[in-house]
Amino acid sequence: MGIIWHAVGARGLGAGVFDWGAVSDGLFECRIWGKSKGLLLGSHYPLVCHLVDTAVMADVLWDVYLSRSQRRVIAEALGVGQDAARRVVSFWAGLHDVGKAVPGWQAGRGDLAAALTAAGFAEVSEADAAALGRHETSSQLLVPALLGGVGWGVEGQRDRVPAVVAGLVVGGHHGRYGEPTRADVVADPVAAFPGLGGGRWAGEREAMAWVLAAVTGAPELTTVRERIPAGVITVVTGLVVLADWLVSQEDHLLGRVDAAGQVADTAAVHAWAAESRTHAQDLVADAGLRAPELSGAAPSFTDMFAYVPIAVPNQLQASIAEHLPGMLGGGPGLLLVTAPTGDGKTEAALFGASLLGRACGTHGVYVALPTMATTNQMHGRLGDWARRNLPGSVTRLHGMEWMNEPESRVVHGDEGVSVEATRWLRQSNRHGLLAHLNAGTVDQALLSVLPLGFGQLRHLGLSGKTLVIDEAHSYDAFTHALLLRLLEWCGAWQVPVVVLSATLTGESAAGLVNAYRSGAGHTRPARIEPAYPGWSFTDHASGAIHVPRVAVGTDRGRDLRVDMVTTRGARHRQRTILTELKPLVRDGGCAAVICTTVAHAQATFEHLAAELGDTVDLHLLHARLPAHQRDTYTTRAETAFGRVNRPATSRPKRGIIVATQVIEQSLDLDFDLIISDLAPLALLLQRAGRAFRHSPDVWAAAGLTRPAWAGANPRMVVLTPADTSGEPNFAPPTWGSVYPPSLLQRTWELLDRHPHAINIPGDVQSLVNAVYDPAFTSDNPDALLAADRDRTTDDTLRRALADLAMIPSPRRVHTGNLHRLTASDADPDLITTRLGANSVNLIPTFHDTDDEIWLDPQHTVPMPLPQQGARGRLTRAQIRTLMSYAVPMRAGGWLTQLTPAQQPHPTWATEPRLTNLVRLPHYQTAAGHEAASIGGRQLRLDPALGIVDNTRATR
Repeated sequence: MGIIWHAVGARGLGAGVFDWGAVSDGLFECRIWGKSKGLLLGSHYPLVCHLVDTAVMADVLWDVYLSRSQRRVIAEALGVGQDAARRVVSFWAGLHDVGKAVPGWQAGRGDLAAALTAAGFAEVSEADAAALGRHETSSQLLVPALLGGVGWGVEGQRDRVPAVVAGLVVGGHHGRYGEPTRADVVADPVAAFPGLGGGRWAGEREAMAWVLAAVTGAPELTTVRERIPAGVITVVTGLVVLADWLVSQEDHLLGRVDAAGQVADTAAVHAWAAESRTHAQDLVADAGLRAPELSGAAPSFTDMFAYVPIAVPNQLQASIAEHLPGMLGGGPGLLLVTAPTGDGKTEAALFGASLLGRACGTHGVYVALPTMATTNQMHGRLGDWARRNLPGSVTRLHGMEWMNEPESRVVHGDEGVSVEATRWLRQSNRHGLLAHLNAGTVDQALLSVLPLGFGQLRHLGLSGKTLVIDEAHSYDAFTHALLLRLLEWCGAWQVPVVVLSATLTGESAAGLVNAYRSGAGHTRPARIEPAYPGWSFTDHASGAIHVPRVAVGTDRGRDLRVDMVTTRGARHRQRTILTELKPLVRDGGCAAVICTTVAHAQATFEHLAAELGDTVDLHLLHARLPAHQRDTYTTRAETAFGRVNRPATSRPKRGIIVATQVIEQSLDLDFDLIISDLAPLALLLQRAGRAFRHSPDVWAAAGLTRPAWAGANPRMVVLTPADTSGEPNFAPPTWGSVYPPSLLQRTWELLDRHPHAINIPGDVQSLVNAVYDPAFTSDNPDALLAADRDRTTDDTLRRALADLAMIPSPRRVHTGNLHRLTASDADPDLITTRLGANSVNLIPTFHDTDDEIWLDPQHTVPMPLPQQGARGRLTRAQIRTLMSYAVPMRAGGWLTQLTPAQQPHPTWATEPRLTNLVRLPHYQTAAGHEAASIGGRQLRLDPALGIVDNTRATR
């Protein structure tokens, strides 16, 4: 291909601004390449075409992807109208790769570099080229001066100079921000860094800037009145990253590369831009990124949930529906909802999110949940709601979501639109957060306040949605600190938030609300006392906290009977459980036995199975099961104990489930009796919410009644281990560090002195506050003082570690420390936002006598190995198969003692998600299979119980 030139358009060419002598005859060199990977040998995609593609894509994304709220916030920060802001952001996006128009980058294609040298583009020394680093660094250095060349201001306080901020934006388009550019470099980058190339190189870059200015029609900006907020910078960077990614897909480049070689003059540049718009719109649609359209007015509560159906909202839901609209002044805020388990908080949250979205201009929802299991359940519920109320793509985000097979694309048609995420959105959680509707684990949202690469994409994805945080009470001090920081950033982004909790102390509620208020600019803390049940709305603009004029009542008031039983040893505990279950065995009914540890759950299950045999439908559920088995066990439990008027529910005559804490959250299960080991009060109340969960009307609709022995109100038996003297033991060795002994002692003493019946909801808030009251009066103050000291020390340490780990408050981020937001090299898929939650995935394997390796003891599923021609890598299907047998285990020192047979298989090393796998070999014997000791521990996979740890029994 011969030399092809671009003539520069006439728009905005001010006298004395552009030196036409720098570019031969005012024309534009097209052999400066932008993309080459994935294209046919010898071909390239001209840089100017890629820059125009990206600018046009950003323009399209502004219109069809960004929320009204995001557009408004960006425009306000730039001090211009929204149309001008769209053009500015598109211009910045177009400039993102201008750092490729330097000698070092162009040398990557020797054939083209030689031609450029022959055409008068001077070479630079290797040292000067190497001093630049990556091409995005070159872009950061060059952009302010390029903008200055087209009439923008470059002097002033850098946080208020859009040209300087633009340099940081383009410098961060590969996921990491660079150090701020020095003032002397802003003025003359080539003098400071000769490797950028002067002469013809500088002229070509200036020509590109003028072309992009012409294509986008961006106005010339000087300085703005207020500093451009960090939250705006990260969101704009995220948009630039997204635009670049979409137009860099190989299919797109391959489809246009031939035509790119024919772009030869000004008219052709604009024609290319027009064609790019059509391609951009198609790429956005194919990726499933087009924002859903909200109807003008929110439907009534009953209309929104007619599919459930909800014929009449309960008092909490009705109060929100009646009073919240009058509190919305056209802007965002934080809706805090506190109510017992089973009171319809999820529906209240989605209704509130709909009102908030319409009021302030967000059009998506992220529902953040504590666990993968609760996320999987919410994914279906959110999809059902979206089909009727907010058409769009629903993605499910958690650490193992990548295992799921992406569905085929479902296009718009007479039957509506798919609510399943597109293949592009499901490539990774980094993509998935960009969808407008998400059900995900809270850690996927919390990753946005850790200093990770491409955090800008998480900021972009979250800042256009209403964030719903479920089970806000359920996190430790480390995770809670991250949550507070996230709420600060939500306040800075002007994002509406809904916080849900069944048991939240007044102090915790105030912390959540004030974190949001701080991000919104209201730094003086406000006092809040949550009503129970009840709700409040914190206005973003004023910081004022509104509550409904009439206190919220309840349709489900009841007295929870709590029987405290002290057990002396394992046998006494098992006998006590059997005694409590006698009425169920005799007359029928369903109960849950909730244990502190997996080992206790397994032992209890075995004992009940031996004593009761086939007389009951016995279930087991805990976290130490292979993934596929846990899914099966969960589905069985939902079928047996789920909502009785649901068609899929088949309630047994006599049913018992033995479980750990996994049963506490979001599983919609209903029992006639709860038996639980002692736990902190908030968790006990959460567990008690599974007793009599569904109303008599629901049972009547299903034609069922509870057994007579269960009575008219729920009952919970709390088992507390005793020490050798018969006194309660709040730190039994077999429980480890699951719960702070301080909270167990406070809970036990509070319940022991409280009347046997707890009124729900009447007594809940005062009891929850009392457990954490610094003035708590104890029967054993010395022991409590020591335990409290340990707990508060641990909480302080966790908060301090969180402060070290997370990004600064948005108020403390400026252009000088912006790089701190993306400073970590950690892989987001491999880190946790919960201190102490680091784990490995154990893969039980079974070796036959021929030393063939299988994933099951029946030797029907071989351990996946790379197939011939796979370049030593497992296929995605093979990885899914392998991970479906994975069992999470807490990491520890035992991992340092693994034998080669227990370490990750060599073929797993090329897949980052498999690097934390540990094999647990079982070798075939005459009696079956026997597991070898692993890291000094005696672990084995039991077909019914999951991973059994016999370490203590062998010592």
